[in-house]
Order: sequence, then C-alpha cells, then structure tokens
Amino acid sequence: HQLLKLVLHSKRTMPTSETLFLIDGTAQMYRAYHAIRDLTGPDGKSTNAVFGFVTMLRKLINDHRPPLIAAAFDLRGPTFRTEIAADYKANRPPMPDDLSEQVAWVHEACEALGVPVLTHEKFEADDVIGTLTKKALEKNLEVVIVTGDKDFFQLVQPHVQIFNPRDQGRWYDADGVKLKFGVNPNQVVDVLALMGDAVDNVKGVPGIGEKGARELITKFGSLNNLLKHSEDVEKTRYRNALAQHGEDANVSRDLVTIRTDVPIPFDQDTLRYQGPIAERCYSLFSSLGFRKLLPDYAPTAAVVEKDYEVVRTESSLSTLVESINNVGRVSIAALTDKQPPMQAELVGLSLSIGSGHARYIPLAHRALDTGSTLSIQAVRALIAKPLTNQKISKIGHDLKHSSLVLGRHNLPVEGITTDTLLINYLLDVTGKHDLGGLALDHLGYNAIELESVVGKGTKALSLADIPIEALLDFAGEQSDLPIQLAEQLIPELKAQELNNLYQEIELPLLSVLADLERKGVQIDTTVLARQATAVQARLNQAQKDIFRLAGESFNINSPKQLAVILFDKLELPTLKKTGKTKTASTAVSVLEELALIHELPKKVLEWRSLQKLKGTYLDALPQLVNSKTGRIHTSFNQAVTATGRLSSSEPNLQNIPIRTEVGREIRSGFTAPPGMVLISADYSQIELRVLAHLSGDEQLKRAFAKNEDIHEQTAEKVFGQDSGLDSQELRRRAKIINYALLYGKTAFTLSKDIGVTPQEAQAFIDAYFEGFPAIKTFIADTLEAGRADGAVNTLFGRRRKIPELTSRNGQLRNRGEREAVNMPIQGTAADILKWAMIKLHAALPSAAKMILTVHDELVVEAPEQDAAIVSDIVRTQMEQAVEFSVPLTVDIGIGHNWKEAKG
Repeated sequence: HQLLKLVLHSKRTMPTSETLFLIDGTAQMYRAYHAIRDLTGPDGKSTNAVFGFVTMLRKLINDHRPPLIAAAFDLRGPTFRTEIAADYKANRPPMPDDLSEQVAWVHEACEALGVPVLTHEKFEADDVIGTLTKKALEKNLEVVIVTGDKDFFQLVQPHVQIFNPRDQGRWYDADGVKLKFGVNPNQVVDVLALMGDAVDNVKGVPGIGEKGARELITKFGSLNNLLKHSEDVEKTRYRNALAQHGEDANVSRDLVTIRTDVPIPFDQDTLRYQGPIAERCYSLFSSLGFRKLLPDYAPTAAVVEKDYEVVRTESSLSTLVESINNVGRVSIAALTDKQPPMQAELVGLSLSIGSGHARYIPLAHRALDTGSTLSIQAVRALIAKPLTNQKISKIGHDLKHSSLVLGRHNLPVEGITTDTLLINYLLDVTGKHDLGGLALDHLGYNAIELESVVGKGTKALSLADIPIEALLDFAGEQSDLPIQLAEQLIPELKAQELNNLYQEIELPLLSVLADLERKGVQIDTTVLARQATAVQARLNQAQKDIFRLAGESFNINSPKQLAVILFDKLELPTLKKTGKTKTASTAVSVLEELALIHELPKKVLEWRSLQKLKGTYLDALPQLVNSKTGRIHTSFNQAVTATGRLSSSEPNLQNIPIRTEVGREIRSGFTAPPGMVLISADYSQIELRVLAHLSGDEQLKRAFAKNEDIHEQTAEKVFGQDSGLDSQELRRRAKIINYALLYGKTAFTLSKDIGVTPQEAQAFIDAYFEGFPAIKTFIADTLEAGRADGAVNTLFGRRRKIPELTSRNGQLRNRGEREAVNMPIQGTAADILKWAMIKLHAALPSAAKMILTVHDELVVEAPEQDAAIVSDIVRTQMEQAVEFSVPLTVDIGIGHNWKEAKG
C-alpha cells in the first residue's frame, strides 16, 4: 500500500514557474560507471561513466527543458568534514583508475551541453547544492535536486523537490519524503545521524539502525529532544546505546548535515540554460566514440552553403559535361530503387566536380517534374564519354556498386581512382564505413539518411517515387561528400603508409570483384529441388524421433518449450542461463554438451542444422536466380571483415558448410553451362604457411619445403610417440591445436575442442611452444609491438588498430590479444588471395572467368576443352602470387559442378 501511494505521489508534475535544476554530479557519475560496463573509446580507454552520465543529462534536458541548471561535483582533497572526523570516508576505496580518468570528460560534457560545473574547495557537491538551493529560494525560484542520494531529503521544503532519474523518474516533495523515508524532511538529518553510515565512516549510534532511528525520531521529534530524554526510551538496548554514544550522534549530525553557507556566488544569468555548444559536443563525443550522439550536433544540408541543382535539359547537361572535362575529375553516385546492383534499376545519377557542388540527373522517377525533358538516351549520348575517359578521375563511395548499376544501363565507368569506402576501410578496418558516418567523423557534417527520405520497413517507398526536389539534397550529398572526404582521407592514407596497399590491391580488386558479380554463377534448380525434398524427409523423420524421445509433440523452434522438455521433463542438467530472462539456455553450445549424455539434444541439433540448410540454401537460392541472366549474383564485400578477408552477401555463398553431407551436396547444384567446367583452386594450409614465413620457424618451414604432413609434425611435438592414441585421433587433435593457436584460443576453449581437461590442454600448448619456439617468440613480439603501436600489421602493411591490448579490463585485453595474434596471419593470407585474384584476372583467357571466391578458394568457369590449360594458369598465378620462404601450394579440381570440382 505504501509503495502504491509513493508511485502515485511521484507522478506529480513540476511547477510551471522558473525552476533551477541542480545535479548531484559526482553521485550520478558513479551510478553511470557501475550501470554500464566494458565501454571504451577509440583509444581503448574506458568511457562508460561519461556515456551513462551524458545519456542521463541529455534525457533530463530533453524531458524537462530546465530554465536554469548546474551540476555540482566533489573535488579531491580534504574537506571540512575530515577536519571534524579524520576518518570520515576513510573506509571508502579510492576512485577506480578507469573512472578517475573520465572525470575531466564528464565535466567537459556538462559544459559542452550547456550545464555549468560548480565545485568548491573543502566542500562536497552536496554542500554546493545546499547553498545554491538556499540562494535560489531567496530569489523566489523553484528548485529541483537531481540525485538518488537519500541525504538530500533534508533539503526538501516548499519549492524544493528531489528528482531521481534512476528510480523510475520519481519526484519527492515533503509528502513524498515522508512516504519514502518515514519522517519529515526536517527530521532526515537526525535519522541519518542516529543510524550512521558505515561506507562514509559516520559512526551514528551503534545498535540503532534505520528502522529504529525513524521510530525514535518520530516519537521524540528531534535528535536534541531524544538525547535530552534518552532515559525515557523504552528499549534498553537503545537507551544504553544513547547514553554511551550520544556525543557520537552529535558529531555524526555535523557530518551528515548539508551545509548551506558555501562561499560560492549565485549568478542567475550564468545558470540560465542556453542549449548545447554544438562544436564542443561534436568534438568531445567524436573523440570518445559516441557516434550515435554526433548527428544532434553536426550541421546539415539545411544550414550549409552548397550548390546543388537538378539537371533538366540537354543544355544544362552539356554544360556539366564541359565542366567535368575541364576539371578532369568527377564524383559519381548511382541512385537506385533497390540495393543489389545486379537487380537495381537506375533512378538517377548524381555528379560532383568539387566541394559543395552537385548536379542530379533524374532518369526514372515515376512522376517526373514537368520541367524535366531528359531521356536516358540523351543522357547516355552526352555523359558516356567522360564516364569512360580514363584520364578523368572517378571518385565516389562504393564505386563497385555504382559501376555495376551504370554498366548494366550501358553507362560503363572507367578511370576509377578514389573510393572513399575502400580508403576508410584501410584506415580503420574495424570501424564503420557508411557515407553518413564518414561525413560525421571527418567532415563534422550530418548527412541525410536514406530512411528519412523513403521511410522505414514495409512502408518505405522507392527512390523512384520521391519527388525530384525532395530528393535533391540527399542525391547531391551522395556525390558531394565523397569528393570532400577524399581531400581528408587521401593524405591520411599516405601518412599511414597504406597508399601502396590501396593502389596495388584494393583499388584493382574493385574491378575484379565487379566482374565476378557481373558474371554470377549458374545453379541447377532441379538439383536443389530434389535435395530439398530429401532434406524435408529427413526433417520429418528427425521430428518424429524428437517427439518419440520427448514423449510428446512440441514446437522444436521454441526455446521455451524445448527447455521444458529438456530440463523439466527429462531432468537434464541446466548448463547455462540466458542473459535477460535467466531461463535455461538451449543454445547450440549447450545442446552439444547435452548430446553427450542424451540422444534428444543430438537429434535437435541435427534437426536445426537441416532446417537451416534447407531454408537458407535449398529453398532460397532458386528464388534468387536473376530472371535476365539466369544466374545468381552474390555481392562480394571488400570492406567488412577486420582481417581483410572478403565476405559474401545477398546471398552469402561463403557459409555453405563443407563438412556435412548435405552441405557438400548443395555444391552439386552450382553447375557449369554445357561445354564448360568449373575449376576449384584452393590454397593448401595457407595460414599455417603464413605463420611459418612470419615466425621463421625452421621446423615448420622444413616441413612445408619437404611437403610433409604438418599436423603429424605437430602431433609428434605435442603428444610424443607414446601417447596411446591412434594416428587419426592424434592428427585430428594436432590439427585443432594448430588452428586454435592461430585464433588465440585459450586452454579452456581448446580443452572443449579436443575433449581433455584445461590443465591437459595447457600442457599441450606448452609442449607446442617448446616444439616450435620461434612461434612463441613471434606471438610475444607481435603482442609487444601491438601494445606499443596500438595496432598490428599484415605482411602487406594492412593495419588493424587494437586499443584493447592496453585495456585495464582483463576480458577486453584478452580479446585484443587473440585478435592481435590472428590479424597478421589471416590478414596476410587474405592479402595473398586478393593479389592472386588480380593477377589471375589479367592472365585468364577471355573465355574463362572467375565466378566465386570462398575464403582461400577461387572458382573459375572455363571451356571444357581448355580446362587443363586454364588450370595451369590458375595454379601458376596463385602459387607464384608472392615470394615466400615456404612454397604456396594449390589444390586443383575440375568438374561439371562445384562439388565435383571441390573433390
């Protein structure tokens, strides 16, 4: 009943007269620090307290629009309270280091957001707030104290309220304090003095807790009256305690009383809220990595000076073409009705020749303005020449997408020199590379988001349905921003010595990948349909088996229903609980462990795997066949992974499992046309070969030079000759260890992989490093260099920043170490494959085309009669892609479908 009364009471609205909001800054900062964990900025330093504080402050300002506002903070050093009691707060641990380094940022955030920071030597934030409250009342102002600290209840009186943003946003006036704390505000200090505070070393009266203190003060009215009539206290324990420690109560009252006489000025004009200082907010939040906050403080198209126009006539287009020819460069952006470039229709073309300049050529708006007279034929006749002129530099963001779309509309693009997507990817492989994000980070500009133009979700419109004038600013930014970004990013690319990597690998690869996507891969829908039927039969049988083992039918896709069967009905052990609901987890890792002791979870894993393969590939792939080409055209992502590896999407053709029977069968649906074959070329153990080269380990190098089985070598080093395990199991474990160390796995993880105790796994790791000492040295040197530089590099100079290497957070630091070890190895392997693709693309005869790349594998489609010749070219280009201290070898297979070729 009391709680309900408090909730209802806390819904009171604030007075409408002029109000001063006073924030208990130190307390709110500590609350933010403990509420948010593991948040770091670009430099690896903790930012959790700042982010939590800023979030609270922004919400406070947005929700309440305070006319007057300030934040008070504690200062380091002694206060008048330590003069009263030298051990005051002596029990408190020192401020954590990762919070201490955030204090200055919290202060800066306040001031940037327009909130003055107030402190005073020898006084705490409470006293500063108490004094400002008193002075505000003298000026007939309303006061709201923003805090979660109950000590401030003593300041509540007419025209003074407490607002606790963490306690469901509750307000406390005098009645609210009585409901919450049990006494009137003017009695709060006396209750606090009696009960004491162990955290702050406020002694109080031993034996009298919060409940007893409230009862005594309620009965006697005040501490003075209680001490005066302590012999009248009914409970003997309380009476004796008061007799012995009455003076302690008086001292405690001095410590918990908030002072209202701090010599601090009260300037109403200084406290008046004027709004955030956008430049300071942007600079601070950008440096701290608070990207989501940046749009609120950056200028937009509505306020900047710019020259954006719609090109509506041939005369205007001719003038634009002349300007492009004169300048010798142009930034281009194709605006489309959908994302996949091999399906997208060209809605319009945005062109820019300089910063702040853009021209938009509408081509397929469904409701063209009456003033537009251009046809696609007229545009093609005028613009095609500068687009194909290699002497005119082409600039843009994600030019692979634009060039594919334009090429499909008979507007081929040549002379690409500057792709800001790829450049930024090299500068920060772990960052985000969207155009709007780069504009925020490098130009301090808030670009228009596509969703704000077309809408969200199922209600989103096509760009073709947006009126031209309404689209102009968005369209203009698409070509204008890349040309501005190029001026910022190219010098940085050169300064970080990444220009060669860009010019020699990433930029040439753009055109290679565009050709792969344009060509696509043929699939046999009949084969996939037959497989889908077979898999469905297996799913049906697996479902019957699951229901039989469970003793009832249920929704296998429901984690909740599955958990009831596993843990309630079958009484299997609960190994893990979900984060939010704390219910028993049915994740794959849990089911894998349970499968060792019961058949049902094993069947569920089988069922899930089959269902995923059927839905993701067997059912979905036939729906993705391009109606015009009859082939599937995946998109190869050049700027996604942190190690430089290529990825694939729409559809993802790199995740088809190779270790399962069904996964291998799916590859048989990827076929060559009549008279053609597929050639699969896969680097053999390339990451281990890269490790041998980078570490210089002589034993590894010798094994590869002699074409010996590296896993057998590892087995001998780790397990010895008298392990008692058969040769196949030895090799399996050795292979796991070889690759586990590449990915920085711990003994605990390795133990689960090979089925031994963590102690045994650690012994295997130790034995591995004893057998290959140069690898241990390589790892140690890599980590040392990474900590010193904040980044690690591949052999080709690709760079990954890993600030977590020096994090105070052990979990983050361990993750950073794993990433630091893996990056030079996997990243170098990725670079080798990219370089091989570039060389092979140039070397292949015109009738043969690369059509797929999957991790370390390339798939080429070639005439059947030329298969041997093309295979030799593929092998030569891949094996001789780089000069290495160990041989690079390629496994080649030829077949009429991918499964046959893969072997």
